[in-house]
Amino acid sequence: MMSDNLSNFIKQMNELKDVLEPQPFGNGGKKIAKPSMVKKVATIIGVKTTASRFIPVSHEGYSTDTYIDRVDIFGVNRAEFIGRKQKGIERRAHMTMFRELLENMSGQKWEDVFKKYFGDTCIIPDDLCLACWNCSLFGGLEAGKGAVFSRIRYFDTYSIEPAEFAVAMEGSEEGMAIGNTVSENLSAKRGSDSYHQYEYVKAGTHFPFIAIIENPTLLDVIGYIRAVRIADNQGYGKYSANHGKFDTQFLAVSTGYPRFSVLDMIEWAGEDYSIKNVLDMFNGKKPGVEFDTVTDVPIALYGDEIDEMAQLLSREFKMYFEMLKG
Repeated sequence: MMSDNLSNFIKQMNELKDVLEPQPFGNGGKKIAKPSMVKKVATIIGVKTTASRFIPVSHEGYSTDTYIDRVDIFGVNRAEFIGRKQKGIERRAHMTMFRELLENMSGQKWEDVFKKYFGDTCIIPDDLCLACWNCSLFGGLEAGKGAVFSRIRYFDTYSIEPAEFAVAMEGSEEGMAIGNTVSENLSAKRGSDSYHQYEYVKAGTHFPFIAIIENPTLLDVIGYIRAVRIADNQGYGKYSANHGKFDTQFLAVSTGYPRFSVLDMIEWAGEDYSIKNVLDMFNGKKPGVEFDTVTDVPIALYGDEIDEMAQLLSREFKMYFEMLKG
């Protein structure tokens, strides 16, 4: 039996056909996901905890060393994890899930299903259909060709722990890591230029995050949660094949905009940088954890209610596939 709170949350979601039904676009049979002005939003709040070395960099750096981006927050130097990096990895994870669901539902190869229902192939980054669930949520990748249609909004985040505790760096107890450079000439004698030194965020570091989905369907919210689970295991950041694994805990999923930011969540951790202080804010639903909507009363889900909602993926995706078939 579904809880009343979850039922009320679902009632505030958009209908699939109002957001995800592909629409004709221009001449030639091209389709595009339905663009529309923002009417509703859903907010997902959580904490990502590093489960392995993590290298979040947004700069090119030099060939022989990599340094972690840092930002001064409340007088404390912290590791930075930019929203663009989160979005790129989670988009890829979402597409992996989407293709698997399509093949299981249709009994056909995903390429054939895309051609049939979206009128295009799916080649990243230059030939996206811009009509499917993935493109509707994350937008296109080429500037001027649909990137503006993205309905998901990411925020940069920062480590709760100071860089002096969270980052293995030159002079720290663990020290910088060392690997071989990509361009190493194996026939030459190994020298100092053969090595690439890099800083990394240590396992056990916490990054609070906020993501907002505009004009959300229930499928969007569930799909995002499930995609994050995949991304956690695929890895974020540099060397993601081996590094950047995470364990994500979802703290709240609510209709409406949050009346707090990532900075507030960092401040809640206190001077002892305690993740428990942050979790207690949500477990106790304390003042400060509040959301705003324009017309509806915001409905927030916590704990088991989020897990209960996530189990509805197959049901919602089946409805989406039936909509595509018409």
